[in-house]
Amino acid sequence: MGKFRGQHSRSLDTATSLRLAAPLQSCGRAGDLRLGRCLHARLVLSGAAAASTFLANHLITMYSHCADVPSAVRLFDAMPRPNLVSWTTLVSGLTQNSMHRDALAAFSSMCRAGLLHCVGVRLGFDAELFVASNLADMYSKSGLLVEACRVFDQMPQKDAVAWTAMIDGYAKNGNLEAAVIAFRDMRREGLVGADQHVLCSVLSASGGLKDGWLARAIHSCVMKSGFEQEVAVRNALTDMYAKAADMDNAARVVKIDQGSLNVVSATSLIDGYIETDCIEKALLMFIELRRQGVEPNEFTFSSMIKGCAMQALLEQGAQLHAEVIKTSLISDSFVSSTLLDMYGKCGLISLSIQLFKEIEYHTDIAWNAAINVLAQHGHGREAIRAFDRMTSSGIRPNHITFVSLLTACSHAGLVDEGLKYFYSMKDHHGIEPKGEHYSCIIDMYGRAGRLDEAEKFIGEMPVKPNAYGWCSLLGACRMRGNKELGEIAADNMMKLEPDNTGVHVSLSGIYASLGQWEDVKAVRKLMRDNRIKKLPGFSWVDSNKKTHVFGSEDWSHPQQEKIYEKLEELYERIKEEGYVPDTRFLPCNLEDTAKQRILRYHSERIAVAFALISMPATKPIIVKKNLRICADCHSALKFISKSVPMWVLQLFLRNGTESCDLLLLRSEAEESTNQYS
Repeated sequence: MGKFRGQHSRSLDTATSLRLAAPLQSCGRAGDLRLGRCLHARLVLSGAAAASTFLANHLITMYSHCADVPSAVRLFDAMPRPNLVSWTTLVSGLTQNSMHRDALAAFSSMCRAGLLHCVGVRLGFDAELFVASNLADMYSKSGLLVEACRVFDQMPQKDAVAWTAMIDGYAKNGNLEAAVIAFRDMRREGLVGADQHVLCSVLSASGGLKDGWLARAIHSCVMKSGFEQEVAVRNALTDMYAKAADMDNAARVVKIDQGSLNVVSATSLIDGYIETDCIEKALLMFIELRRQGVEPNEFTFSSMIKGCAMQALLEQGAQLHAEVIKTSLISDSFVSSTLLDMYGKCGLISLSIQLFKEIEYHTDIAWNAAINVLAQHGHGREAIRAFDRMTSSGIRPNHITFVSLLTACSHAGLVDEGLKYFYSMKDHHGIEPKGEHYSCIIDMYGRAGRLDEAEKFIGEMPVKPNAYGWCSLLGACRMRGNKELGEIAADNMMKLEPDNTGVHVSLSGIYASLGQWEDVKAVRKLMRDNRIKKLPGFSWVDSNKKTHVFGSEDWSHPQQEKIYEKLEELYERIKEEGYVPDTRFLPCNLEDTAKQRILRYHSERIAVAFALISMPATKPIIVKKNLRICADCHSALKFISKSVPMWVLQLFLRNGTESCDLLLLRSEAEESTNQYS
C-alpha cells in the first residue's frame, strides 16, 4: 500500500486534483456531511488524500462547512507539512463555527511556525484567489482591517468570499459606513451576487447607522435578491428598522410571516419599542411572544427590564425578575446587571446591593451598574469604594464607568476626588475623555458653587461643551444668582437647543432671584414674541393599577378633599421640622402667603399626598415628572421623607435625564449602602 501511495503521489497532477476537489466543494456548500465522509473514505483508500495537500485542504474546508470541526482539526493534525492555505483554511473554519479562541490559538501557532503572510507573498500564493480571499477573511475576523484591506486591494479578481470578508469585517469592527460602501461597490461590479450572509452583515451595519432612508434602500436590495423570506435576513431587517426607530416598517417585516415569530425578531421589536418610548407596545409584544410558546432569552429579558427601569415600572420589573428566576437566566451577568439598575432607578438600593452580591462573576457591566446606582442617589464615597474594588479585582473601567464615577463625585460634592479620577482616565487607564466626561466636571464645579473654575475649565476644554454641560452651568448660575455667566450658558444652550423652553425659564429665574424684574419682563416678552410657551409641569403616580396625573394647584381629582387635608398636615409638620419656603424665584408683587400657597400646591407635592393616603406604608412611592423638580420642592420632600413613616420615596423624571434630575428620598430606616464588595 505504501508503494502504491508513493506512485500515486508522483502521478497526481493538477487536473486530477481539481477533478477530485469539485465534489468536496459541492458537499461543503450543501452541508452534506454523510456524502462528504464517503468521498473522504474513497480518497483515503485511493491514496489521494495523503498524496495531495491541496485535497487535504479541501477536506478541511468541507468538514468546516458541515460543522464537523473535530474531523477538520484531526485531518489538519495528520498533515505532515501543512502550508499557508492549510493554516488559513483551519483558522477560517474555526471562526465560521464561532470557535474564536481556538481560531486565535491556531493563528498564533501559525505565526510561531513561521507561516506568515509574507511567506505567502514570497512563494506567490497571494496571487491565488482562494488564498487571497481567505487571507482577507482571516485578517478581518482578527480585527486587522488595515491588513485585510491591503490584501483585498491587491487582488486582481475578487470573489464572494473576499467581498463578504470585507463587508463583515467592517461591520463587526464598527466601521459601519465602510461596510455599506463596500456593499455598494460589490453591487456596482456586478460580478457576484449577494448571499444571505453578506446581506445580514450589511443590514447590521445599516442598523448601527440609524439611517431610515438607507434602511429602506437596502431593504429594496434584499427584495430584489429574493432573500426576504429567509428567517435570518428577515430578523436582520427587523433589527435594522428597529435601530433606525422606524417601528412601522419593523412591524411590517415581522408580519410577512406572523406565524413564524421567533425570539430574535420579537426581541428586536421589543428593544425598538422601548427605545422609542413605547413601553406598552413592548409589553404587548412580550405577551404575544409568550402566547405563541416562544421562550424569551437573556436579550429579551434585558430589554424588557431596561424598559421598566426607564419608566420606573417597579411592579412589572419585579414580575420579570420572577420570570428570570424561573428560567434560570438570573445567572446571566447582563440580565442581573439590568435588574440591579432597575431596582436602583426605582429607589430600592438594598435590593440592588443584594443582586450585586448574588452575581457570580462581576463583569464591567455589573460594576458599572452598581457605581451608577450609588451615583444617582448621592452616595459618592461608596461609589468610589466600589470603583476601587472593581479595579483591584482586575476589571478594566471604560468610559461608561467614568461617567458614573464622575457623576457620583459631582452629586456628593467631592470635587477634588472627581478631578483626580478625571485626569487619571488618560494617564492611568488610557481612556480619552469624551464630551460627557467634560460635562460631568462642569456640573461638579457648578454644584459646588465654584463657577469661576467652571468657566476656566470650559475655556481650556479641547471640545465644546454639549447641551448637558451648558444646562448644568445654567442651573448652577440660577442657584447662585450669577447673571453674566448664566447669560453665556443660556446663549449657548439656545444655539444647541432652540426649542428648549427651559432655557428662558431658567434665565428668567436668575433675573428674578436678583430682583431684576425689568429683565424678567424682557425674557417673557421674548417668549411671547417667539411664541414660546412654558411647558406646564405634571406629576403622576401609579396606585391600584391606575395612573393618577396631577398639575399645579390641581383640584380635579375625586379625592381632592382628602388630598388637600393631607397637604396641609404635611405643611404644618415640615414647618415644625425646620422647613422654610424658598420664594426667591417667584414674582415680587405677590404677598408672602400667596407665594407659599403656590409652592405648597406644586404637582409633585399633590402626588405625594395622594400616594400617602391611597398606598400602603410598606410600598415604595414613585412619583414621575415631565419637568425638573424646583429647589423648594426638593427641600420640602426631603423634610417629608424624614417626618412621615414610609419605606421609600422616589422622584423620577419621565424624560430619562436621571444624571441630573433623579432624586432619592429615604427614611432613616433605610439600610446603609456601604455594602458593595
